[in-house]
Amino acid sequence: MTTAATTTPYRPGSGAASRLPTLDVLRGVAVLGILLMNIQSFGLISSKYANPKALGDPPPLDWLVWLISHLVADEKFISMLTILFGAGLLLMAQRSRAPAAEFEAVFRRRMYWLFLFGLAHGLLVWPGDILAAYAVCGLIVMHFRHLSVARWLLASVVLFAAVMLLWALISAVLMFLLPTDTLDSLAARYWTPSASAVASEVDRLTHDWVSAFGERLINAVGAQVWMLGTDRLWRMTAMMFLGMALLQLGFLSGRWSMRAYAWVAALGLGMGVPVVLLGVWFNEAVDWDFAYSLFLGRIFNHWGSVAICLAWLAIGIMLVKSGALQRTLRALQAVGSMALTNYLGQSLICGAIFYGFGLGLFSQLSHVELLGLVVAIWAFQIVFSLLWQRYLGRGPFERVWRHVSRPR
Repeated sequence: MTTAATTTPYRPGSGAASRLPTLDVLRGVAVLGILLMNIQSFGLISSKYANPKALGDPPPLDWLVWLISHLVADEKFISMLTILFGAGLLLMAQRSRAPAAEFEAVFRRRMYWLFLFGLAHGLLVWPGDILAAYAVCGLIVMHFRHLSVARWLLASVVLFAAVMLLWALISAVLMFLLPTDTLDSLAARYWTPSASAVASEVDRLTHDWVSAFGERLINAVGAQVWMLGTDRLWRMTAMMFLGMALLQLGFLSGRWSMRAYAWVAALGLGMGVPVVLLGVWFNEAVDWDFAYSLFLGRIFNHWGSVAICLAWLAIGIMLVKSGALQRTLRALQAVGSMALTNYLGQSLICGAIFYGFGLGLFSQLSHVELLGLVVAIWAFQIVFSLLWQRYLGRGPFERVWRHVSRPR
């Protein structure tokens, strides 16, 4: 196995079939990192994911864990994974030796199956699935793979700004146009749920797991459509375009100098952290009011997360280039080379812990306890990935995806 410390520069047009080790290391970081936020979706009532004070003021230690997670992880690691997905699509296209029409046919088949995997994952296991959205956005960005770096960057900024404008428009509707009783009803359902609403959600995901299947299915479809239309279609497409640009510029393959990466890390954290904290201050100032915080309050993290994500990417690449922490980087590379398996594996593990087909611990653990579970799952997935890769090679879900995507 190629060690994670190797940073073989990728040159467009190269026919090399091997993966870029640096990208696998970064994928490993991203896949493990997204669990910091996803486990909150699995283990806590849905309102608490966006509103940490949905049930009142949390204990100080829980608030601290939420704040740190929001600052370092919320939208940061999913942005990183999406950037790397876009880079991987471009890498796949540039290294393909097949005629364009044949490559596009195979690629559409891969996205078709990825969409089906995501659909099954989202409807049967966890409504927060990202794979179906990745498939949709992947088809869009691949259509524009021949554009210049400047146009990819421009498209990314325009799409990001479009999300901000959309959220501002929805916020204006909530603040000024909706009748008060309608607004209160929405808030009571999605933002500050009553005791009966909390009990209903707990029963639906634990005690009534089998009988509530239809209700969960309807909720999952609604959640996926809502997230795709108000967020993911725009944001994920923007991040994929950014990933393509960063690969073409040599940033993701490690071709920049250590000094340049250090500057990206410093500027990313220096700009991103204050912006994200400003968003927390804004939400505190409006007392986490539904009309103001649901979308308007997210705009700060929307932009700040990109800067922090780029900082994490730069720091990861610096570690790879330095040749330090060899065992850690080798472990991250193993996790990243099995990103699909580990992403879906996290859902199966969390489902077995929190939902009715398993231990049924939904809404019973604090943020601090959830953080302990994250560390345990990380340890398991690192060991699992190293052993599986050593003895069996490609990950099980990667193997299935590759098999079903082959032309017939």
